[in-house]
Amino acid sequence: MTEKFQITSQRKVFKLSATFFIAILTLTACKKDPTNIGDGLEDGSLNLMTTDTFTLVTYSEKVDSIETDETAVNLLGSYVDPDFGKVDCGIVTQLRLSSNNPKLKDSSSAVMVVDSVVLSLRYASINYYANLQPMTFEVYKISNSLTRDDQEYYAFDSPTITGTNLVESGSATMTPDIVLQPIVGDVAVPAHLRLKLDPAFGTELINASENGDLADDNAFTSYLKGLYIKVDGSALTPGLGTILYFVMENSVSNLTLYFHNAADNVLKEYQFEFNSSCARYNDIKFDRTGTDVEATLNDPSKGKEAFYVQGSAIRGVIEIPYIMDFNYDSLGNWDPKIINKAVLVLPVQDFGSDVFHPSKALIIAKIIDSKLSELTVDFNSGNAAIAYDDINKEFRFLITREVAGMLNGTRSLLGYRIYSTSFFGSTIERIVFNGSETTLKEKPRLEVTYSNY
Repeated sequence: MTEKFQITSQRKVFKLSATFFIAILTLTACKKDPTNIGDGLEDGSLNLMTTDTFTLVTYSEKVDSIETDETAVNLLGSYVDPDFGKVDCGIVTQLRLSSNNPKLKDSSSAVMVVDSVVLSLRYASINYYANLQPMTFEVYKISNSLTRDDQEYYAFDSPTITGTNLVESGSATMTPDIVLQPIVGDVAVPAHLRLKLDPAFGTELINASENGDLADDNAFTSYLKGLYIKVDGSALTPGLGTILYFVMENSVSNLTLYFHNAADNVLKEYQFEFNSSCARYNDIKFDRTGTDVEATLNDPSKGKEAFYVQGSAIRGVIEIPYIMDFNYDSLGNWDPKIINKAVLVLPVQDFGSDVFHPSKALIIAKIIDSKLSELTVDFNSGNAAIAYDDINKEFRFLITREVAGMLNGTRSLLGYRIYSTSFFGSTIERIVFNGSETTLKEKPRLEVTYSNY
């Protein structure tokens, strides 16, 4: 049985869309100061006290039905994480014509020679995750008909491939250059991955133009239903591998056919596009066999030592089971408090030699039920995605209004989920958090500054 999670606002459900992803990235990019709730009370005029002795329960949830269609970023690559296991990311996508009914042959008798077929993929602002090392690329035609509108595609939706690998023999393995701006023609083009495909594939496309298969997009997508772009990660060992991040809906991302007429050697080219009409999705596979992550997902009680977050797959969960006891004094008498500030501090296991770095920012959301979460009331106060504190190796989530709401009965006590900022299939970064009973020095904690009535 698959588990599916959505995150909501206070009144409206947000589908996990590319638009929301971009909005979150915008919030993350702008450094925000914490909200000033209660700041005016911390001036010495009140008898303020701070405690961090609350009991926390920490564990992780697996989410294997993430929608990954039409995300802002597409993932390609494979890595083997000693804690999380193996990850394989592929891109399944349609292509579209740059113009209807292109005449790729000068005449029915002309002999057209394919010089090259180049698949170009523009790197996203975050270029890659883990190592930057040689990768072996594969591209296949698929037999599945894709539909952009009114269709959901999930991370586990593997396409049906047809034919052989389209990457030209001898050019499949390379180390991606995320900085170089290649010269295409006589123009420097922004850094992107360039894969040379088999010229025979280009000949097929030229012949298809003579058969009416390039008359328009409907005819073309019926002829060529799409491509599956992936890597061969079969030889990877723990600690190795790379995931590349791409922007498909970009003019640099395309399939370009370079060819000429054997009779005159005049160079020609034609582009097939990855545009906003193309259906596409991220195909993501996880193999956690024998890992600590697998053990923790199967037995949540193991989350007291360490718990995990992984983009597109795993959420962290924090519960505060005895929070209501804070309304009473040590003798059991009713003794409500004024909450001036509350911060949930989550220490991270982040070692300098580890290439699998933590996410740069995370979101905290209130649990509604087994499937739904909602943005916290503190989030709505301007406290958006929380940046990672690389010096102290921790995340600090301001939840002042949340704690006050739980204590006065206006907020539920089900706990919180920790999400990657691109929680619907646009990242594969992962984090190892110290659990509530970790043997390491820093434990997760809820720091509450308060005063008495």
